[in-house]
Amino acid sequence: MKKIGIIAGASFLAGAIFFALSFGFLQKTVNEQPFLSPAVARAESLALPTAANNFVSIVKKVKPAVVKVISESIVQNRSTFGDDFFDQFFNAPQRQEKRSGEGSGFFISADGYILTNNHVVKDAVKVKILNIDKEEFIAKIIGTDPKTDLALLKINVKDVPYVALGDSSAAEVGEWVLAIGNPFGQVSTVTAGIISAKGRQLGLAQYEDFLQTDAAINMGNSGGPLINMKGEAIGINSTILTPSAGNIGIGFAIPANMAKKVVGDLKAKGKVVRGWFGIQIQDINEGDAKDLDLVAAGALIGRVEDNSPAQRAGLKRYDLIVAINGKPVKSSADLQMEIANSAPGDEIEVTIFRNRDKLSLKVKVSEAPDAAKELAVAESKTLNLGMVLVKNTPALAREYELKTSKGLVIENVERGGAADENGLKTGDVILGVNRSEIDSVEQFKRILASRRGGSKIFLLLNRNGEERYIPFSLPE
Repeated sequence: MKKIGIIAGASFLAGAIFFALSFGFLQKTVNEQPFLSPAVARAESLALPTAANNFVSIVKKVKPAVVKVISESIVQNRSTFGDDFFDQFFNAPQRQEKRSGEGSGFFISADGYILTNNHVVKDAVKVKILNIDKEEFIAKIIGTDPKTDLALLKINVKDVPYVALGDSSAAEVGEWVLAIGNPFGQVSTVTAGIISAKGRQLGLAQYEDFLQTDAAINMGNSGGPLINMKGEAIGINSTILTPSAGNIGIGFAIPANMAKKVVGDLKAKGKVVRGWFGIQIQDINEGDAKDLDLVAAGALIGRVEDNSPAQRAGLKRYDLIVAINGKPVKSSADLQMEIANSAPGDEIEVTIFRNRDKLSLKVKVSEAPDAAKELAVAESKTLNLGMVLVKNTPALAREYELKTSKGLVIENVERGGAADENGLKTGDVILGVNRSEIDSVEQFKRILASRRGGSKIFLLLNRNGEERYIPFSLPE
């Protein structure tokens, strides 16, 4: 009996081991290839090697079109408002330093046009381009668009390799992409990943519709292309989210479709022309709509500018925009993009709910009014101070996120001009001159007319909500 018990126990143990091994094998097989036909299994086993093979051919084609962008700027090594304020007050000499920054860019045409980020070349006095063969060129800045963080450069070359801008709207979440650029100075670095999401809004620029990717993007990648499996640029790598300076798999690229309009306008006009309704809007989701007794989600109008296309078309505060040209409005950002991408003179059909009545209105788009700015530019040039001054308004204060709607806004500072040498910056607001309040460029002109060249005036300046007097030395 004892012998039989041992045999029975061994048999049970062997059976248990066999069952466990068999079950484990079956479970492993099921987990690895659940419900796949032989054809599907074969296709899936080939998917990654096929993608890798495509990577090689795409990189060989695209990499020669990617360049390093080196921007040189001149900065003051002393803050305008700080502990050394009295040094400036007593006219201590200003020291200037040259600084350089690096980013990426890529040729978008055979005749030498280069697309990059605006922040890569912002305030640059010189822009150098290094191609894949380490040849150096000096680039001309054709135009910049801070509202999308894009810039267009040009060098004098012919028949260079370039990357076509693809259809970013056709990109799908989950598809393979490559990022190519110069992270941390490492030239022509290629990383791979997928499109993680579309339509991201980060609040970094006025117009945003970012593609999100987990392809590694780091410092120096800015301005480089995000490439699809057709070898097209569907995005321009721009920024990352990270608790440090390194990549954690959350990167963002400006969609190519947005870049196409910017490139076309900068080539033709030197600036980007956008459509304008003259409304302020905010998102209303379904929950908000129910709480506010509205019939649907959409974009709620909070303000209608006087003499604007929206006012002329009959739009009013509290109107809820639910569609534009028959296309549902999913967010205020989408609506803003649709309006901006239209051309002045276009007529757009807007579907709204006013209370519970559904209405359809036609709005004739116009360009954002720049007449006052153009007049200010002309007047400012006569001042010979190297800056453009515009009378402040509530609309301008909102655009620049200013803490005041008084005084004169500095719209532009010319590099090397008197304003630049005295430490003034774009977005500064001049509230007064020599203890007199200022509310027009003409008044500023009259004050300067009574002063000799080489003399000094004191400006009451508002910068980021802080108000200080600063000395301003007039040019000889």
